[in-house]
Amino acid sequence: MTNLNTAQEALAEAFSEVEALFAKVNDTKINFKPSEKWSFGEEMLHLIMSTNGTALLLASPDERLSPSDHASRSYDAIVDEYKTKLSLNPNIVQAFADKAGKSYKGAELKGSFAKAAQNTLLALNYWDEAKADQWMVWKHPLLGKMTAREMVYFTVYHTRHHLATLSIKAA
Repeated sequence: MTNLNTAQEALAEAFSEVEALFAKVNDTKINFKPSEKWSFGEEMLHLIMSTNGTALLLASPDERLSPSDHASRSYDAIVDEYKTKLSLNPNIVQAFADKAGKSYKGAELKGSFAKAAQNTLLALNYWDEAKADQWMVWKHPLLGKMTAREMVYFTVYHTRHHLATLSIKAA
């Protein structure tokens, strides 16, 4: 992945694949919680929240952003750094877990995810290759300050990562 266009295409494809998983699950399967792991519903809620966050960050007007203080890292560099830092901080996932057990409804989760995905893809239209490297949009808990390009690349990886684990739960 070398540019925003290919990242946007990859993201749209991953979003579509996540949405397709809902045809394979019912509310019982969505709420089944394997020991020590997130249920399908809990993991979807995490993905919805992070996707909504990406949409909000990318939709921020320039005057709310900070100029970039580093060159954008490549997709591979983002993924490698994330995997390394995640392996060194395995409990960070629990910081983002829902502490109170809840019952999730597939239709609600699917609708919320579809809206978050659509908003993220629409927000990407505000960015071009040059602008994506000029502005910082977020400070990730593991990756630190991120340019818009890095945020898009991370969101592609993050969505694919959760698509893989959600697919196992939906089987």
